[in-house]
Amino acid sequence: MDDGSTEECAHKIDTIIAEYPAVTVYHLSHGGAAKARNEGIKFAKGKYICFADADDMVTKQFLFDLSAIEQNGINYDVVYGLVNFIKRGSNIQESFQLYPMELQKIGNTEYRELYRHMFDLGSSIFKRKEGYVSRGPVARIVKREIAEKYLFNTNLVLGEDELWNLDLLEATKNLAVVYHSWYLYLENPLSTSRKPNLDFLGQHSDLLVSKLPYMEKHKGSLEGAFANRVFESLYAIIQGVYLTSLKNKNMVDNIKEFNKMANTYPYTIVTYKHAKTGGIKTLIKFVLLKTGCLLLVYKIKNMVLKR
Repeated sequence: MDDGSTEECAHKIDTIIAEYPAVTVYHLSHGGAAKARNEGIKFAKGKYICFADADDMVTKQFLFDLSAIEQNGINYDVVYGLVNFIKRGSNIQESFQLYPMELQKIGNTEYRELYRHMFDLGSSIFKRKEGYVSRGPVARIVKREIAEKYLFNTNLVLGEDELWNLDLLEATKNLAVVYHSWYLYLENPLSTSRKPNLDFLGQHSDLLVSKLPYMEKHKGSLEGAFANRVFESLYAIIQGVYLTSLKNKNMVDNIKEFNKMANTYPYTIVTYKHAKTGGIKTLIKFVLLKTGCLLLVYKIKNMVLKR
């Protein structure tokens, strides 16, 4: 799915695709990742849907496991693999060794953990040294008939994939996981979610409001995970707005402005009780926020990291 690339790039894509008869390219006017993925689902003809972004890579192990799943007639609605995060500048060295595919069914306990994990990536069950189960759209295969029913929310700029994953979990419990690295996520500081942007203020607010109904469906079990997600958004706003040249005010004025923003809906939903259930780190962040020190702490942390 070509989401509005330049004419030169589109021509290059067509030239490459011509060598692969099984592959089709669709050129779209730029409409964002959610729209491009929805269009891809509409045009797809295979048994499963699997997404990959143009600047990342799938692994040989993924292809090996996918072949094994198909050959053995395995019939899960969603099968998750692991994402391996590759820091910028790192050498990409994929192992030549392929491991036998070992599928593990996700039971009721694991299901609850996975649902929470899709809020804050906090479950140790879905993390390994080889990677982690992502709350993005990658490193998983989804039956096409299910993907067709649960499309991406095109009204969101950020986090539409997080909601999509929760929709899948609401739709089915016929799930499994393969603890192999399926996807290499290459760090990109200029991605939509990382590039400095004043619109982060509204985009993260929209995302959190959109996730609230999912938290409320599971009252009593997801408040802490939601609190963790709130502070993740606040951290992204600090890094993407208040510690950039987009804000030319002095630090005191930035702190005042940030605190005023952080004391509006939906951030005020996070109470001491919710922060406490999110773990000690979340509780500390909550206390720092209420004392007006959160932005200052991140400023100091950022200075130390740069050194």
